[in-house]
Amino acid sequence: MDWRLADGYSEKDIGVVLSKRAIHTKANANKGGYMTEKEREQTEEVLLSFTDVAYVRGGRHILRRVNWQMRRGENWALLGLNGAGKSTLLGMIPAYTFPSKGELIVLGKTFGRYPWQKIKERVGFVSAALHQFAGTLNSETLENVVLSGAYSSIGIYREVTEEDRARAKQLVDEFGLGYVGQNPYGMLSAGEQRRTLLVRAVMANPDLLVLDEPCSALDIRAREQFLATLEEKANERTWPPFIYVTHRTEEIMPSVTHVAILDDGELVAKGPKKEILTGERLSALYDVPVKVVWEQDRPWLIVTARS
Repeated sequence: MDWRLADGYSEKDIGVVLSKRAIHTKANANKGGYMTEKEREQTEEVLLSFTDVAYVRGGRHILRRVNWQMRRGENWALLGLNGAGKSTLLGMIPAYTFPSKGELIVLGKTFGRYPWQKIKERVGFVSAALHQFAGTLNSETLENVVLSGAYSSIGIYREVTEEDRARAKQLVDEFGLGYVGQNPYGMLSAGEQRRTLLVRAVMANPDLLVLDEPCSALDIRAREQFLATLEEKANERTWPPFIYVTHRTEEIMPSVTHVAILDDGELVAKGPKKEILTGERLSALYDVPVKVVWEQDRPWLIVTARS
């Protein structure tokens, strides 16, 4: 995601603006938990829709004619090489980038025809790019980082309710981070920080979760801990549908149902994961001969000899 600050603005300025603009609705929250199954069923059938979406920057076509729909009951992985346009495409959901052409619909609302701040409050994000706010995050306790997710801010700039504080503590314990205590975020390991951002993302009880390369730069142990936590939660019936962005197929967990492949700004394949993740298709994507081995419903790549 593009988390760069506008010229002349500080992290605190952005946090204050987001906090003041946020409308923290809890109409769909059930006493500190996630949405009930019945409430989930009342949401829109199509959660996300890109129709002929293009994005041009400085005369360069970053995205071309992207057509993609995500329906309720689906979890997607968006796969592509670095620079393929993955973060640019999903950055349109919170309006970090705007479509140059085409139509974007999120949670039943069309971009440009609806107050988009209300959509942003219904979408949770986890991104390694949040390290750009390290000056604010590192001095906050784990609990406060999680609490900030309730107010759509980086840092806390309003009075915290006891209800929110209780929910934050419940989630921290539920995600196995209670042992961290009141340690500052900056003292946590990289893996603990990513899991903290995942807890932060669900603090506001989102209708959609976007995970933008959340395991970037993590070692194998930290990556597998994060993925195991995500997989455990994804199997809960009230967990929100998610999009997982990556360039590594082994991060595509069993709970992912569908895969879309973005190559040089074009969506070249999309559908059920085992139909899409073939050796032929991935060899073409990576320009390296590979075969796919499915182990515990996860796709692992083995590089084969060039013919």
